[in-house]
Amino acid sequence: MQESEVAYLSFDQDQARALAAASQDLADLGGPQAPGVAIKARFWASRIEKTLETHQLAALQRFADGQLSALMCSHMPCPGSDPIPEQLPDLPTLERSNRCLYLASRNQLLLELVRYRAFAFDIDNEGKQTRLVGNFKGGGSVARADEDRSAHVELSSHAGLRLGPHTEAPYNCSVIASAGQSPAPSALILSARWNPANEPTRIIPLRGIIEQLGSLHALALTSDSFDFTRSDCFVAGQGEAGKATSMLQFDPNGGFSLRYNSYRFSLNDLASNTAANAFDAFQALVGAAEPLPFVLQPDTALLVNNCRALHGRDILQDNRRLLVRLFGYSRFAQPVVITEDPLLVRG
Repeated sequence: MQESEVAYLSFDQDQARALAAASQDLADLGGPQAPGVAIKARFWASRIEKTLETHQLAALQRFADGQLSALMCSHMPCPGSDPIPEQLPDLPTLERSNRCLYLASRNQLLLELVRYRAFAFDIDNEGKQTRLVGNFKGGGSVARADEDRSAHVELSSHAGLRLGPHTEAPYNCSVIASAGQSPAPSALILSARWNPANEPTRIIPLRGIIEQLGSLHALALTSDSFDFTRSDCFVAGQGEAGKATSMLQFDPNGGFSLRYNSYRFSLNDLASNTAANAFDAFQALVGAAEPLPFVLQPDTALLVNNCRALHGRDILQDNRRLLVRLFGYSRFAQPVVITEDPLLVRG
């Protein structure tokens, strides 16, 4: 079941060269955050699409239609050399670097190939589309040079702590905006600038778990019986915890959509015994699942369906590991739009 939820897309040399040229063009324009780049990315994606084989197009279409948990893209060499540093540079330096702009631009192109729009939430990551995932705040297996081991470390992708299985916030709705809040990302895409210890991103497809739950437990997860805590990566003073929300909902485009975080979700005080039993059963199945490991490097990228897969990672072993992440909305998503270009939505 798990393998049927994952597809693999490999590019040939000519396709990879076209992808590299297009990515560099977008990076030269300023990357995903720059006005006008989204339209240019759409243009480049349509040109690259014409060079793809039938089986490649089929894999992209399955993801676009919400039928896959993950799509692993490979054989995309980056131009030039990029030696691994002795220690991770600071975040502002990395955000300005040409290589990170290149990888973010390539991620945006790959999102366009599955007809997803790159976007940012106003309350998350300072409203920027590109998020660099690395140990900037401590908590890894090996302490940073500037780290105070006695200080509190936030549970976020800017720290080195283990992140248990989760979907990306927000957790109020999945596809269509509700109560003035935009839905969760339809997908995220990750690539690695550096991953010297080959540390994997772990994926748990959810379709098999929901089928194992049975109809009554699955139905109970659709009830407003669950709470979640506020995300540590939200902008200070914005975003809030949630009370009495559902975890699972029917989605005609893909069959279902699930929202869950193993370190933020809990049972609401007024939840029924049926909901409590369903929550316990779901967590037990997630705990027993064997995650699929994906080791990312600069020539690969992983698209994760945020509605039908959990993702996570172990505590970081090498503090130089740096991933480049973008969120994407499918053609079915209906967010609350603040600005169209670059796309910024209300969280």
